[in-house]
Amino acid sequence: MDSATILVVCTGNIRRSPAIEAMLREGVGQIGGLARHGITVISAGSEALEGYDMDSMIASEVALAGTRLTRHQAYRLDVADIERADLIITAERSHRSDVARLVPPAVKRTFTLVELAALSDLLGRAALGGPTGSEADAAARLRALVQLAPLQRTRRRIRRPADDDLLDLRRRSPREARRLVTEARGHVETLLRVLEPSVSLVNRPQRPLAAPVAPTFDSSEEPNESTQPRSVHSTRSAG
Repeated sequence: MDSATILVVCTGNIRRSPAIEAMLREGVGQIGGLARHGITVISAGSEALEGYDMDSMIASEVALAGTRLTRHQAYRLDVADIERADLIITAERSHRSDVARLVPPAVKRTFTLVELAALSDLLGRAALGGPTGSEADAAARLRALVQLAPLQRTRRRIRRPADDDLLDLRRRSPREARRLVTEARGHVETLLRVLEPSVSLVNRPQRPLAAPVAPTFDSSEEPNESTQPRSVHSTRSAG
């Protein structure tokens, strides 16, 4: 089985990117995740709140969506992760610019989540199949998606560029967390259905990944994804 890596990027790496990461890796509801097909999914923040867990309200909503959670620890975006990634998914267009500033050639394989889901839908599953008509594995399908998705941009119509940005949490509340996860889930499901190599989309349980314990924050702190990162990197968690 071939392997590949997806990097998901937002600002603080405590809300949008870890939610997308978990849903892509573990699956959503009855739709299987990509980890069981040899695809590694990690996340990072352009201004990461390094060492923090996923926002508790976001984590609750992701779990309610049927995604198994492992421990997350916020991590700052770096050049090595960008260069290693076969596909980079960002929460907003501004994060795509952050990636391009660090590694300019990576812009060719960087898309916002909203944009990539729409392009994938236009492309369709059949376009990513194996050369003999049999289904290619997930990693091969991912690489084909990265190559073919940009060709669909001329077919796509959006009202304004900002429509490619995933909802941000302007106010930390259960209602806003639910809105964010619901929106992200819809786009993730589209990607999983395109990348999943088998006809069966039923999720299978996986062994939890071990991860170092990360500090938590009190809900009264209400950390904002625009908060400046700490200067020292912590040990990276796959969750």
